[in-house]
Amino acid sequence: MKSIKAHAWQLLALALAAALLWQTLRLAAAEVTEARAQQALSQYIATQAQAAQAETTKKAGALLTHAGAQQGNTHAYTQDLQRLEAARAADAGRIAGLQHDIRAAATRNAQLAGDAAACRDLADQHERLAARVAEGAGVVGELVGLVEQRDAEVMALQGQVAADRVLLDEKKI
Repeated sequence: MKSIKAHAWQLLALALAAALLWQTLRLAAAEVTEARAQQALSQYIATQAQAAQAETTKKAGALLTHAGAQQGNTHAYTQDLQRLEAARAADAGRIAGLQHDIRAAATRNAQLAGDAAACRDLADQHERLAARVAEGAGVVGELVGLVEQRDAEVMALQGQVAADRVLLDEKKI
């Protein structure tokens, strides 16, 4: 019995040692599995970090490119605004000049129209005056005839008066 007890204890110790070995192996396998999982997770995290960094770099590059393009567009827009403002100012100057020219032309046209009207009025007056002069010339011609007739009558009357005086003087004698 002693020997059975001793063997039982040995078998029990051996069974415990086997269980312990089996548990240790199982624990080691679990630790290896956990280590591999940790390594895979670390690699996954590192890959994700690299991908995120690459994406961030790509986005930063795109943002820099966009900012450069935006700055170029803003500069071009500012230049266009300045060019348009200069053109607007030049157009305003030309418009003011044209408005001045239009006012001057309108004034000249009004003067010319006034001058033309004045010329027509003057021509009408000249025509009326010419008609009056012609009429007056006719009247003057008649008057000259009348004056010549009167002069002739006066001469005749003077002659008659002279003759009458002579006769009167002779009668006094």
